[in-house]
Amino acid sequence: MSSALTEIVIESTDPHGAATFWSAALDWELRAHEPGNIPWLSASGDPEQHDLKLVFVKARQGQTPGNRLYLNPVGCELPDEISRLSSLGATSDGEGTNTPWVAMVDPGGTGLTVLATRID
Repeated sequence: MSSALTEIVIESTDPHGAATFWSAALDWELRAHEPGNIPWLSASGDPEQHDLKLVFVKARQGQTPGNRLYLNPVGCELPDEISRLSSLGATSDGEGTNTPWVAMVDPGGTGLTVLATRID
């Protein structure tokens, strides 16, 4: 029997800001785990479901989060999605424009790339 991937834990300089951003970006309800008020979200919003959960934790003291993980939301119209994510607090990471995606950073410092369509 294999394991199931049910959580991706994201270190962030601002866990609540990053969780709020991703909640709005994905239209997933923001939840909190007790004790500790750890923000998390999933498509179902049900902690008992085995769907994928994004969990946000504070980056360790004196360390900035590493950007080894990129979350890739797929928007219908790239300029509209960039504008929408920017209004939620994402910023450009300054990557060049010769790619089919736009690289951004969420309010907690996690990188994301936005694609107009899925690339297989």
